[in-house]
Amino acid sequence: MLNLVLLSDFSKKNNLQLEERIKELSLVKSFKLGYIPSQSDKEKKYFAEAKEYFRSLGINKFVYFDVDKEYDESLLGELESCDGVYLSGGNTFYFLKNLQKRDLLGKLNEMATNGKLLIGVSAGSILMSETIKIASYIDENFVHLEQLNALKLIEFEFMPHWHTQKNRLPELLVYSKHKTIYTCNDGDGIVIQGDHIEFYGKINEIRNGKIIEGGSNHA
Repeated sequence: MLNLVLLSDFSKKNNLQLEERIKELSLVKSFKLGYIPSQSDKEKKYFAEAKEYFRSLGINKFVYFDVDKEYDESLLGELESCDGVYLSGGNTFYFLKNLQKRDLLGKLNEMATNGKLLIGVSAGSILMSETIKIASYIDENFVHLEQLNALKLIEFEFMPHWHTQKNRLPELLVYSKHKTIYTCNDGDGIVIQGDHIEFYGKINEIRNGKIIEGGSNHA
């Protein structure tokens, strides 16, 4: 059963009910979280920030797994042993290229399908869709990536940082005639458990050329 958390970004106004939900999903004793950055973070700055956030939710064991310049294949077994995986933000095209290069898409899909918690932030959330085509509205494809197929875990597409991307609405209305989009502000998120989807914060749905403005629908 899928256990997915799609976040736009962390915020000083994080949704407290969403944080409680993440705690519920990571109740395994000594929960170990694999951290996969979109690109090498030599100073581990963003890793440190993520650890601080997840420690506040009760997660204290981490595995840093670089898929870029510091890739170490010998750590793959340790990643697979994790109870969950965190996919960071960054340039979505560069992130996907690194995952393709390391042949990790299938492995991550398998881990998620087998019920391991998968948490994405921004680019990491976009990667959960069938493709990352929607990333072209917020990221530059400077790596000239042509194969855009991603994890194929969700049927909709995710637009993060909506509070700064609302000017993209006319383009997204056209795009939505082919694919449903959910928009998300920083601090809010979407949780998917099995076939059940939960919205935390103001999540808008863009479908068939129309936008349906919404709010939290969690039980």
